[in-house]
Amino acid sequence: MKIVDCEIGVFSVAVGKKAVKGLKPKQRLRSGSYSELSLRLVSKLSYRDTTEALNRVLHRDEAKSMKASTLEDWVEPYGKSLSEGYESKAEEILDSRHVDKQSGIIADGASVPFPVIHPNLPPVIGEDQARRLITEYNRGRDRADKLKYDASTSDIEDGTQECCYISVDDIGVRYQKPERKGKRKKDRSFIENTVIHVQAGEKQYTLTAIGMEKAFKQLVALLLGNGLMENHRLIFFSDGATCIRDYIGKFFGFRQHTIILDWLHLKKKCNEFLSMAIKGSKDEKQQIKKELVSILWTGRSGKAIKYLEALKKSHIKNPIKIEELKGYISRKSPNLTCYALRHELGLRISSNRVEKANDLVVANRQKHNGMSWSIKGSGSLAVITASMINGEMDTWLKERRISFRMAG
Repeated sequence: MKIVDCEIGVFSVAVGKKAVKGLKPKQRLRSGSYSELSLRLVSKLSYRDTTEALNRVLHRDEAKSMKASTLEDWVEPYGKSLSEGYESKAEEILDSRHVDKQSGIIADGASVPFPVIHPNLPPVIGEDQARRLITEYNRGRDRADKLKYDASTSDIEDGTQECCYISVDDIGVRYQKPERKGKRKKDRSFIENTVIHVQAGEKQYTLTAIGMEKAFKQLVALLLGNGLMENHRLIFFSDGATCIRDYIGKFFGFRQHTIILDWLHLKKKCNEFLSMAIKGSKDEKQQIKKELVSILWTGRSGKAIKYLEALKKSHIKNPIKIEELKGYISRKSPNLTCYALRHELGLRISSNRVEKANDLVVANRQKHNGMSWSIKGSGSLAVITASMINGEMDTWLKERRISFRMAG
C-alpha cells in the first residue's frame, strides 16, 4: 500500500513496484493534477507560501497538511529528473546524427545535413539597398549623425525569414553554503544559471542549465532537431562576455554565424566609463556622452576611438578610464553593428529576450533579498519554470518525455 496525495484528498492504494520506483519510504505518490498545481505555484511562490495555499485551497487539516520541507524535498528531485530528461533528449538527437553526445560539438564524421555545415544563407540587403536606406536615413540629420556606407552594412539580413536569433546570458543567485562555522564572513559566491532564448519566426524556446557547457550542448541539439541550422542564419546576441563569445566559437565555429553586442549594454558600459573619466558642467558631460553614443549607434568604432582621443584635456578627469574605454570599444568592435540601420529595418539590436527569460526563469523566484540556494535547488526551479514556458510540462507529467519542439 502507498499513500497518494491528490486534489480530492489523501488515501492509500495498492501499487506495483514500478509506480514507487525512486520514492523514499515515507514519500507519497502524487496525482498529475496535484503535481502540476504544486509545480506551478512553487515556480512563483516560496515553499512556505505554496504549502499554505495548497493546504487552504484543498482544505487540508493539520494531520494531512503539506509541510514546506516536504514540498522542497519533492520538488528538487523532480527538477533534477526533468533536467536529466532534457539532457537525455539532447543526447538522443546528437547521437542520431553521430555527433559526440558528451560534448555536443559537431566535428568531422557527424552525419548532419550538408546545409548545416555549408548553409545556403538567405539574402542580405546588399550594397544598392544599403545605400538607398542610408540616403533616406540621413535626410534632415546633422552632419555628425549621418550614416556613411561601408561593406558591413550590406551584410545585414534582409528580413527575418530563415534567421534564427539566439540570446545568451548567465544569471547568478546567491549560493547557500551547507553549513557556517564560527563567525567568519559569508562567502559571496554565486550559482550561475545559463539561460538561452531561441527565436525563429513566431516560435521560440528557452533553455536553462547550471553551466554553459551543458546549455550549449542542448542548444546544438535543439537547433538540429528543429532544422534551424539548415540554410538558416544564426545570429547571436550577448552582453559581450568573453566566455559567451568563446562558447559560441567552440560550438558553432565550424559554420558561418554572427555575434552582435547588445545595444543597451554597450550604451550603459560607455556611459559608466565616461562618468568616471570626464569632468565639466552637467550639460557638457551629457553632450560628450550623447556624441559618443551617436557615433556607436551607427557602428563606427574607429570614429568613436578618435572622438575620445580628441577630447579636450579640460574635459578629462581620469585619463586611465578613457584608455580603458578605448580598449573596450576596440575589443568589442568585431561584434558592433550599424544599430541605426537595423533599427530602421525593424531588426533586433538587443538581447532583451534573454533578459526577460532570465526574469521569468530565475530572477522573479530566486533573486529576492536574503535568498540563497543550493545548486540542486536553484537548477530545479529554473528548469521547472522553463519547461512550463516551453509547453513541455504537460507531456513530461503524463509521459516523462521532452519534445524539444519550438512553441508559438
